[in-house]
Amino acid sequence: MCAFAVALRFGVLLLCALLGLVGAESAAHAETLQAPVGGKPFSLGTARVACGVPEAGWTVDASGHNLRPPTQDEAIGKVSDLKIAADFAGCAKSTSSVRLVATASFPTLDASSVTFSPDQSVVEARGRRLRGVGVAWRSDTASGIDVCQPRLEPNAERCVWTVGRGLSADPSASPLTWVPAGGRVGSDVVTFDAEGERADPSTFVLAPARVVLASLLPPDASIDLSTGHGEGPLFHPEVVRGAECSPARCEAAGGKLLVRGISSDVNSVDVRFSLAPKVVFQKKEGSDSKPTAHLAVLHCPMSVASGPPLRSVDGSRLVVRIEERCARDLSLLEFEVDDTPVRVLESSVDAGATYILLEVGRLEKKSISIAALHSQGDGDVIALTHADTWLPPHVRASLEIPGHKNLDFIPNNRPTRVHTPSVPSPGRLFVLPVDGVYHVDEKDPALITGDADAAGLATLRFAYRVESLPGELAKTDLGVLTDPLERSVHEANLPAPIANTVFSSRPMVELICGPTLDGTRVIPAQTAHLDFSRRDDCRLVFHRERIQPEYGTQKLNLSIEVMSADGLPRSEGHVAQTLTLRSGSHPIYAWVHGVTQQFDRVVIRLSHAADEAHYVGAAEIDTGSPAVKWTAIFGRGHARWYATTAIPTGLYRFGDAAHSGVLSLNFGIVSRLTWLDAEGHEGLLGLEAGIMAIGLSKDTGPSGASLTQIGAVAGLGVSIPVANRASPTQASINLHGWLEEDITHRDGGNRFAFILGPSISIGNIGTNL
Repeated sequence: MCAFAVALRFGVLLLCALLGLVGAESAAHAETLQAPVGGKPFSLGTARVACGVPEAGWTVDASGHNLRPPTQDEAIGKVSDLKIAADFAGCAKSTSSVRLVATASFPTLDASSVTFSPDQSVVEARGRRLRGVGVAWRSDTASGIDVCQPRLEPNAERCVWTVGRGLSADPSASPLTWVPAGGRVGSDVVTFDAEGERADPSTFVLAPARVVLASLLPPDASIDLSTGHGEGPLFHPEVVRGAECSPARCEAAGGKLLVRGISSDVNSVDVRFSLAPKVVFQKKEGSDSKPTAHLAVLHCPMSVASGPPLRSVDGSRLVVRIEERCARDLSLLEFEVDDTPVRVLESSVDAGATYILLEVGRLEKKSISIAALHSQGDGDVIALTHADTWLPPHVRASLEIPGHKNLDFIPNNRPTRVHTPSVPSPGRLFVLPVDGVYHVDEKDPALITGDADAAGLATLRFAYRVESLPGELAKTDLGVLTDPLERSVHEANLPAPIANTVFSSRPMVELICGPTLDGTRVIPAQTAHLDFSRRDDCRLVFHRERIQPEYGTQKLNLSIEVMSADGLPRSEGHVAQTLTLRSGSHPIYAWVHGVTQQFDRVVIRLSHAADEAHYVGAAEIDTGSPAVKWTAIFGRGHARWYATTAIPTGLYRFGDAAHSGVLSLNFGIVSRLTWLDAEGHEGLLGLEAGIMAIGLSKDTGPSGASLTQIGAVAGLGVSIPVANRASPTQASINLHGWLEEDITHRDGGNRFAFILGPSISIGNIGTNL
């Protein structure tokens, strides 16, 4: 139970330390005063008194000037705010405060055990009371803190703290400080020791007794001495006190290793470094305060000119740049990538440098070394460079034709633009043609067109190229990537602009009437008036030779309606069907039929079928109105003269006194002359003349004289057709005003009279004038 209590106490202490230490430097708070639990009182100073009683176990003496830390371990890491003032009288108005933090008792550190390994970013030390003790670090770019979880050793505890990279390795200017468990770190923190005395900040500096380095030079380090001198990067230059080379002159200056005075036949140098006191170099068999490093001497600078080589791509290639003087005879050079020989494919000389294309195959490492060697002798390395490889993502290309994005197929009747993802500079992706599937436009490499004979599914292939390379190398495929999406190859069917061409000299579809091929062209959106004789020689002409192949196959809805002059449809002329047209060498025809009477109206509508399975962008097709509409009326004339049968009822005859009266039933044949409008509709008023049998129901006048007779009538009439307009069976209702002459030579009375009244007429047999 006691062990559990101790573990719980230290767990709480560790949690408080973590919550309190991380980010404490950046918090914008008042002054922080911290002291170990159980410590003696410390003074706030003669110019400050505590206002009130602090929390978390802190106590204040009667003078208000002295504070005593808590006595219980439970207070470790806890924070308490205390209001302060210049004197007790000012407490009521004071807004000043200090922050109180109780820490654990200060640890005992074995100064000789402090070891700093900057390359591994760790600090090690031995001592007592180390649980929860933190190590804080600060560099030019970052800062942080780590808290100890000690490991028990004989007679001591051992801690390993993780610190940041890039810290100075100079033990005389240590960037490390230790922090008591539960404590804070920062410029606003004042720490008191167990005796109540203010601790000097230097007390907390963690000075390494030993600094262990793992590297002084980069891996595969080399020096380019093609100009007689060279320099290279140096790790931890702050602890390098000197450097000696053989057979050259070396010095460490300005954070670099400088090498001079070496002959052209030397391919390597050994460098012996002198390190600062307390600094050693870690070796497999121990440590060394004067380590030796081996450097390759490169007389020819070399770099990768083609950008990051592709990783995890079969058949990868790269281009290296080497000075022309170093590669005058390429037959004497061999190249290796990570000690594996690679093949030289071609080269190009530009601006004093030689660019060499290497076939490196499939690369899997994140970084590679490329070496140029003499093929003769011992195969000395004359140039060496390193490059980070690039793992390309899955290519996700999209296809677009004007007005339509993200196509899921490859059109074979029109160019399609391929949108490729961007890649790191200076590279770029180019679409590669696939024989028998699709080809790439020579002028615009982003346009492709499918092969007319291709079938099945296909994937797009892309070449990785660097256009900034000289000569033909700019067109060299440094790697081939594939879009995993499979696409079919077929026509892209787009609605051809029929409506835009019907008014031009070369319409795609036109209505022609006439016995010859040229005939009379009916203009859309206008009502054409044609001779009735043209009723059997009108046809729609679909000019397939004028449909551009890039529009694909056209799917059209054709509607033909034939209506009589009074608007009744003629079923024999009705057409409603879907046509499928594709580009061809000859037109096709659709003949119009069903016109049987003068002034029959023909209405032809043509529109694209809104079929999403057929057209690209079919949702944008307007299905509510036709794309093209033709209207034609067959029949001409300004007037019509026709005969009809009239059955007047309720006529009234105005004659002499004996022969006037109502004529109940009458029958006759009347000819009528009236005008016609443009659509063949008769005028209301017309001139009329005819023979009429009057008074068939034995009507009599006021004196009982018979009104039955046959008379010739002539006058005006108002006629309204009610059925079968402009046909032989036309039915009309009429109102007549006639001058009548009795032609039966009835004895006595006046032979002339005026007749007025309505009638029903049936028939319309005549001609248009």
